Amino acid sequence: MNIINKILNVDDYYFDVFMSISEALAGFTVNELQSTGLAETYYTYVLKSLEAATFVEFLTVSKNILESSSGEEELKKAIQSEIISNPGMNDIAGQVITMWYLGTWEGAYINDLSYKEGLVWNLMHSHPPGAKQPGYKSWNIKPVNSNS
Repeated sequence: MNIINKILNVDDYYFDVFMSISEALAGFTVNELQSTGLAETYYTYVLKSLEAATFVEFLTVSKNILESSSGEEELKKAIQSEIISNPGMNDIAGQVITMWYLGTWEGAYINDLSYKEGLVWNLMHSHPPGAKQPGYKSWNIKPVNSNS
């Protein structure tokens, strides 16, 4: 797998690694992650929240996995053996996944936008209550996968 090119003019190689491993962990494409408008915010937030050496170690392991995996199955196996099975790496990966899905880091919202743009809403085919309304007459449309 290739690590993505520079995004958002962030001149930091590790940002690209962060986005690529986020894609693999969260199951959303880099473009979908970018469309939240929070990619750079999340990266800098994690950078400030973790010790630099810890985050760099996580990103270095991630970089090696991304560069050495030739396909999706190989990438999944490498993530399982190199990140998920390592307690420290697993904790960081879990926090990164939670951040993308719920907009939180250690139980607190990163900012107002992180709640609104949480990936969980896309999965539920819903909207964040009180933040993004579904639109006029949306109540008249049957929910996705509705049997009634």
